[in-house]
Amino acid sequence: MTTPPHPSSGDEDPAAPRIPASAADAPPLPDRRGRDRRAGGERRQKAVSVSVERRAGTERRKEGDRRAEAGKRAGSYDLDAETMEFINAVSAFKERTGAAFPTWSDILGILRDLGYEKRRP
Repeated sequence: MTTPPHPSSGDEDPAAPRIPASAADAPPLPDRRGRDRRAGGERRQKAVSVSVERRAGTERRKEGDRRAEAGKRAGSYDLDAETMEFINAVSAFKERTGAAFPTWSDILGILRDLGYEKRRP
């Protein structure tokens, strides 16, 4: 299988790879990374006051942030007996069936097995 020579001139080597004319004429692509923004100095054009300096790198959490409180970590709060019974029933269902994520129908069945029923007015 041979490719015909490029129509522009007859001197070209027919074995050389052909580059489409549109790609050969296109300017080179710019560097996508651009310049390193961290290398320069201050990029702000005007001295505008800000309420919180976000770039300082210091602790930004507010004093009353719930996530920062040590007593609110996972597993460190007390659950009532009914809640623990439900959690244990769901865990037993998951072990029994191998279902990592029970459907809502499965949850309703677990609740019924625990003795819960809908009250009719």
